Amino acid sequence: MKKTYVKNRKRKSKTRVNRQTVDASLPDWTVSFFKSSSDLATSSILSGVRKLRLRERSSLYHGARAVLRGKRLKRDAALRSGAVRLVVALLPQTFDLFEGLLSDCSSPLWYEAQFTAFSALDRGDLSQRDQNRVLALIERYLMNVKSGSGYAAWKAGDLLGDEWNTTETVQILEKLLFSAKSVAGRKAALHGIEHAIRKALPSERERLFSLIRKLASIDRSAEVREDASLALKGVGCHHLSPEGGTRPD
Repeated sequence: MKKTYVKNRKRKSKTRVNRQTVDASLPDWTVSFFKSSSDLATSSILSGVRKLRLRERSSLYHGARAVLRGKRLKRDAALRSGAVRLVVALLPQTFDLFEGLLSDCSSPLWYEAQFTAFSALDRGDLSQRDQNRVLALIERYLMNVKSGSGYAAWKAGDLLGDEWNTTETVQILEKLLFSAKSVAGRKAALHGIEHAIRKALPSERERLFSLIRKLASIDRSAEVREDASLALKGVGCHHLSPEGGTRPD
């Protein structure tokens, strides 16, 4: 009898924990939508959203907010990723959630959510005005980020230097290279500059290399100075060479 009781108690406990992973306020179809969207591009997510009624779209919005603010819900990787990707897909209507997501660096798994957000951003999905708004938020993020946890800051620098690369984004990286408040922010800017060098014309490459040389000389952090020095020696992530091109692997 004692053995049977223990088994039953464990089963009940397991069931109770499983139920806690999904908030009762989230309809089953909302949970299913998020999880099925966890690795989709924004265009595919938007295609699914357009098939929904206005009330259902509102339910998704509130569901995404519940996931991002709920400690238990946020631990579900697929649920979290789907909610974040929905927020990005629905920009500019979801700028309030997007801005809140980037400003939250204290709740559990904040860095996972931010990494997903930066990965999901597609410049072609946004108007010029909305692109500028996103860039302002990313610049503020890197200016103030205190930790490099989960490579979230790294991904933001990667985005500015590579996927969204323009004269404007490179200028943002140049500014952050010397003014970001933390080591994580300046290292992210350095990573972005390394990407930008690969895309730059020869004359622009030399100017960017001169900024890295300056960083290697004057940054207040030994860690940042070392990373900048390694980039100059071709030991960085892109095997850069000031003499032209990239170093062979």
